[in-house]
Amino acid sequence: MLGQITETDKLILLYQFETQGELASESVLDISDEEARFIRTSGEYILWEAGKRDFDYPEVANSHWLETTYRGQVAKLDCLQTRDAVLCPLFMSEQFHGEWHIHNGFLRMNIESPHHHIELFSVASYDSNIHSLLLFKDKQLAGSANITLMV
Repeated sequence: MLGQITETDKLILLYQFETQGELASESVLDISDEEARFIRTSGEYILWEAGKRDFDYPEVANSHWLETTYRGQVAKLDCLQTRDAVLCPLFMSEQFHGEWHIHNGFLRMNIESPHHHIELFSVASYDSNIHSLLLFKDKQLAGSANITLMV
């Protein structure tokens, strides 16, 4: 359940996604405290985390992103200065609205569609304008994707 997934769990999931590829939804079920401590103290994880940075308000406010999933789904994501977010799947006329915020340096978005509540969670990369994110749909891990800042 999303309510039980901590920020640390989400970071570990992003690490696993970036180093091992696509995540299975059951990846979140069994991250014990002991396993989390072991992963977060490994040299690979420490190097991965050193390549990350905090998002900041000026970079996100009034920005436009391209979200790409590994299932081939693409959407435009607009983050307005008012902290409103608009998700527009490409080749569809629908728009989904929500809000974005930065908490502890992580970009979080909550978006409502007619049938689902969607949460996006991302950490910024130092060396790129492409950032990995986790997609949660109705409090369940639905997959991972990348967001690319459109300049």
